[in-house]
Amino acid sequence: MFATISIQTYNHAETLAITLESLRLLCCTENIDYEILVVDNNSDDHTSKVINKYRELLAPRLRSVFESRQGLSHARNRALQEAKGEIVCFLDDDVKVDPDWLRAVSDAFVKYSAVVVGGRSYLIYPSSRPSWLPVEEEIMLSRLDYGDKALVNTDKELFGLNFCVSKKVALDVGGFDICLGRRGKNLMCGEEKKLQDSIRQAGGIVVYEPKAVVGHIVSAQRLTKRWFFKRIFAGAVSSQRILTDQGKSAKSIGALFIHSIRCWGGLGKSLIAGNLTPEEKFMKQFFAIRSLGLLMEKIRSTFRGQAK
Repeated sequence: MFATISIQTYNHAETLAITLESLRLLCCTENIDYEILVVDNNSDDHTSKVINKYRELLAPRLRSVFESRQGLSHARNRALQEAKGEIVCFLDDDVKVDPDWLRAVSDAFVKYSAVVVGGRSYLIYPSSRPSWLPVEEEIMLSRLDYGDKALVNTDKELFGLNFCVSKKVALDVGGFDICLGRRGKNLMCGEEKKLQDSIRQAGGIVVYEPKAVVGHIVSAQRLTKRWFFKRIFAGAVSSQRILTDQGKSAKSIGALFIHSIRCWGGLGKSLIAGNLTPEEKFMKQFFAIRSLGLLMEKIRSTFRGQAK
């Protein structure tokens, strides 16, 4: 198997260096070969210096391209176009890759005739986890663990920080939706989920392989409630947009409005009563903000559809 390991990067020079350094330790068998493709998505920090340094350290495997269209989906689609490998393995620019990661990915593609393989990801905190953040909501920081056994033909969502796909099939279903995914400081998401859904509908086998492990480096700026609230709202907008595109958005504007009023009303009552633990308060805020995101996107898509 020949694979393209693709890292899309935007102004994360420091963590990009950590990711590339971890790739120097990859352990592979003779039946696996790979290249490393870095897609620079308009970085204006010292990303180019990091790429140049590791171009030498990882020679002749590493090459890079510059993608001027801002947005993670644009960068990932560029990687699909540029990749020489039959499999494209997408990594974020802030992960530490386990030495046996690629071997586990390769074995899963062969053993299960997979089209998509995604793995486990754990979190690397700069300090301790915030007391107000429930463990189950670490998913918003891209923590993923579905257990120690492989899940074949799974309908569970696999995350883009550790996501490998057949190049041909990904291109055949249209690649990553450019209306989804992060763009600069915008925290939209859902592009990997939509691609996975399209591949499943086309009959492709999606596999969770727990032996394919990466660690996600969590920056301090992501451990604020402000960042989480933006992430929650963007995630809700993304989810509603996918439902609308797939024709599955059954709830009306009125129903979503009533739901949002109830969520915000419940939050207000709880805050006045003052009897919430930090985690309970965060979850009340979570559902209130999420309800608003779903409502706002439903309104946008409805009036956009009417305008057409």
